[in-house]
Amino acid sequence: MIFHKGTHILFNGISIINIPPYSLMFWCFTLSRPIIISTQNIGLGPLIDEDLDRLWIWINDKEVTQYLYLFNRMYTREMEKKWLENALRGSENNIIFAILLLPEKLHIGNVGLHNIDLINKHAELGIIIGEKKYWNQGYGAEAVRLALDYGFGVLNLEMIFLRVLQFNKRAIRCYEKVGFRHQGRIRKFVLRGEKWWDLLIMDITKAEFYKIHESIISKICKDSFATG
Repeated sequence: MIFHKGTHILFNGISIINIPPYSLMFWCFTLSRPIIISTQNIGLGPLIDEDLDRLWIWINDKEVTQYLYLFNRMYTREMEKKWLENALRGSENNIIFAILLLPEKLHIGNVGLHNIDLINKHAELGIIIGEKKYWNQGYGAEAVRLALDYGFGVLNLEMIFLRVLQFNKRAIRCYEKVGFRHQGRIRKFVLRGEKWWDLLIMDITKAEFYKIHESIISKICKDSFATG
């Protein structure tokens, strides 16, 4: 439990003093968000209640959602609150991570594994970088790599696929960089203005992923992943 008065904080019975007032809110916030898996720049952690207003802004930003199927919709705060509440309850079939820029744990987007099938060992990947100033810096590729490592290393999936709209060139380059391969196309899937765009299908297998990427999960859990 955290109690604070001015710049004096009592955390689980331990007195912590001389915390600058401007950093007090940040300090308390970072305690509430664990990092599950990370690179040097990006960490994945759970969503929290305090993410609501940020998510609400992202989901109504047409520059962001032009790449998503929900582009044509407008979301009220109550609608987004219900979505977040459902995400916070958790599901065996869907895992949604907050993408956190380190070391500040700045929430810049979400990445998820959806429609998880533990019998047939596959899932679908989805990602959004809502903070546009962090586009084109490689953070999306790092987040995708971490989500795949979690899916293959923790959930023991065999294949992860994704769907991406034809005009989303930045995302396609990101997925190709991580190792996804093009597997198919659905023609005239979405209409934007007067132009039709195709939907591309890409996938990657566990063996393909670990052929080009070192497993962070196996390093974290080196005792249980030990061989021999």
